[in-house]
Amino acid sequence: MKEFGFSLADTVCLREDPDGYFLLSRLPLRILRLNESLFRLLKHLREGGGLSGFVSQDPGLDAGRLLSVLLSLVSKGYLQLERMAEIDDFPRVSVIVPVKDQPEDLVECLQSLSNLDYPKDRLEIIVVDDGSQKVISEVVDSPDVRVIRQAKSRGQAACRNIGAENAHGDILAFLDADCMARENWLREIIPFFQTADVGAVGGYVDGYYKDSFLDRYEEVSSSLNMGKRLLLEGDTESSFYVPTANMLVTGEAFLRTGGFKDGMRLGEDVDFCWRMRSLGYTLLYVPFGGVAHKHRNHLVKMLGRRSEYGTSEAGLYRTHRDKRKMFLISVYAGLSFLALTLSILLLNPYPLAAILLLFGLDLLRRSGTLKKFKMVLPFRQVACATLRSYLSSFYFAFFHLVRYYLVLIFGFGFLWHPLWFFGGLAILYTSIVDYCVKKTGLPFGVFLLFYLLEHLAYQLGVFWGCLKLKYFGSYIISFRRASRI
Repeated sequence: MKEFGFSLADTVCLREDPDGYFLLSRLPLRILRLNESLFRLLKHLREGGGLSGFVSQDPGLDAGRLLSVLLSLVSKGYLQLERMAEIDDFPRVSVIVPVKDQPEDLVECLQSLSNLDYPKDRLEIIVVDDGSQKVISEVVDSPDVRVIRQAKSRGQAACRNIGAENAHGDILAFLDADCMARENWLREIIPFFQTADVGAVGGYVDGYYKDSFLDRYEEVSSSLNMGKRLLLEGDTESSFYVPTANMLVTGEAFLRTGGFKDGMRLGEDVDFCWRMRSLGYTLLYVPFGGVAHKHRNHLVKMLGRRSEYGTSEAGLYRTHRDKRKMFLISVYAGLSFLALTLSILLLNPYPLAAILLLFGLDLLRRSGTLKKFKMVLPFRQVACATLRSYLSSFYFAFFHLVRYYLVLIFGFGFLWHPLWFFGGLAILYTSIVDYCVKKTGLPFGVFLLFYLLEHLAYQLGVFWGCLKLKYFGSYIISFRRASRI
């Protein structure tokens, strides 16, 4: 069986000296202290060895736990996943598809499932009809598909639970009826269940429609698209989740978590992932195993859906009061952002001098830390890495303001005009960064219009949801010091 292959990221090196073992990253500037066992493993991988070969040298090691550590290092940017593992023992998988009044979408979805590169005798497909007006079983002509009909609509959460109750698979694979699975969907995700304590794995959700400007925007900006980076999280404050449009869960984790909450019409996937993680399971997102989602390709419907997603936040944060929107930021970058904010709001350039002072002090601190760890880098490279970390911190701060407070910023701008300059800078900066990163191919003006409307719709939904429940936990944030040099 071909196993996962790992390598050090391009800007990372492995260091051994009398002070210990370290992973040193040049961009961003970071130092991670290692224990001897992990150092030996990374050295073994760097020299071309595999995980199984390392474990064979010490039978007491747990390959699943080591894989979890390596994937965690991938998620933090220290390692790269070079090669996917192949399956030699195919687990039984139950694909569960809830549907309501989408017969054409369902037919196409089932056709994609029939083309899966996965042994048919290890696969079962369950369609749960959520009280459709037209009996869904009439459009399902495959004897390999089981249809369970609900006389009355109870929502997708209840349908997924019903499908799970009737499933026989070791792994439950949830897919929406308006999603088309790629041929290698299961083969690319299943190997990650070798990871210790993993309860669920989410895969990549691509856009199905690609013709119009809105299609191209949604392809990379949809709430279902979790990006191109592998992500891993356990029982932490983080709000990380994966959508049920492409989610695979072990039967054990689903049973222990209690399934999805019946009656939840929005955010049930977020709630499930948070409850599962609180039980000690690891949640993993991999940018593989893709499905194509038929997003809402009409602007009004798309904005309406964004607003609905926003309304679900209040209930989620009220139920899970341990979850927070977390900001990882250094003291110097945080103070620099405050200085920039003051300069704009006071229409006074003098606070900008504080940014130069803070930047200089930060450079001295970083240079001292590098010297302590015997890491020699040109001053220009240290300065560029420091500037990049500041720009990144500014982006996340501006993005949060655009996402949740833009209406208030421009509203109060009628009373204090500098707020308009501040809000305008926030929109311009975040939109340019996202435009360059997401590479939609759209004219910037078109991208900016969709970007602005999307954020306005979402934040109005958040405020309305908080107002209805009289709980404003969506606006509580948590700061953490960034673990960088």
